[in-house]
Amino acid sequence: MSAIPPPPALGTASSSPANGSRLAALAVFAASTAVLVVAFALTPNPSGVGTHEAMGLPACGLLRASGIPCATCGMTTSFSYAAHGDLLASFINQPAGAVLALLTAMAAVLSGYALATGMSLAPIGAAIWRPRVVVIAAALLLIAWAYKIVVLTGWFGAST
Repeated sequence: MSAIPPPPALGTASSSPANGSRLAALAVFAASTAVLVVAFALTPNPSGVGTHEAMGLPACGLLRASGIPCATCGMTTSFSYAAHGDLLASFINQPAGAVLALLTAMAAVLSGYALATGMSLAPIGAAIWRPRVVVIAAALLLIAWAYKIVVLTGWFGAST
């Protein structure tokens, strides 16, 4: 008859699923919190684009070359507005950016909870990466891109 090994002592590492869950939660928490902290540190550019240039990144090449924004133009500005608590300005600036900023904040809260409790984020990840969710997210990004094009180019009388 083989002896059952004793459980690990408190405060020692083990290879239990909870430790793997906590490691994943730590990675998500660190990434989402870092994004929100950087967004808060930035001042949103009132033009609706170009906030990322404060971090030393180049201006959007497509916007500069053609006058038409890329699909992610305004995302950093939108994140910055959201991080400063101005969700309406965030949504008006770039609707997809506002939604992503809120999802990033939700990821920070959920992963913080998972980090504290050992809860697995796997069921949430599995629910998010379903084909239907990915297709809907892509469609929303395209709609938000069309909106940004209309706003920045002044088509249909719209302006920022």
